[in-house]
Amino acid sequence: MNKLRRRRLHWLAGAFVLLAGVLLAGADAVHGDSPFEAGSDIRIEAATATPARRGEVSRIRFRIVNNSRAAFHVTGLDTPAGEASLGARLGTIERAVPDSLGVPAGETVDLTTSHLSYEFGPLTQELHAGETFDMTLSFVGGRFVVPVHVHAP
Repeated sequence: MNKLRRRRLHWLAGAFVLLAGVLLAGADAVHGDSPFEAGSDIRIEAATATPARRGEVSRIRFRIVNNSRAAFHVTGLDTPAGEASLGARLGTIERAVPDSLGVPAGETVDLTTSHLSYEFGPLTQELHAGETFDMTLSFVGGRFVVPVHVHAP
């Protein structure tokens, strides 16, 4: 193979890699129905929020199923209705606010029935039973968008 032909092949290969990187970097967040799957190894199930009025606080609850071989660390959660923070009930009154939520490889963390939940508010809009909104779940290495259904407690 002559030098000119080799250069063209290298240039084409480099252009293809650059184009693929641009397309992946500009892709929108993934949307999915409940349960949401991030690849075949991470699933978000039963994502629900409690109804609340504007200015009040609502809770988001869901399960994270980690069928991968590595730990999965949630670092944040954003909603269009208000700021969210992870909290852990330590009794009837006390509440701790951890920075992140780790899900060990092969494990499930259930925020639907445990002492852990995300609270968000004060709400910038009302949440009515039957509505759906998107939350952006940030994790080490990326983020994705998950639909949340509003249900009465």
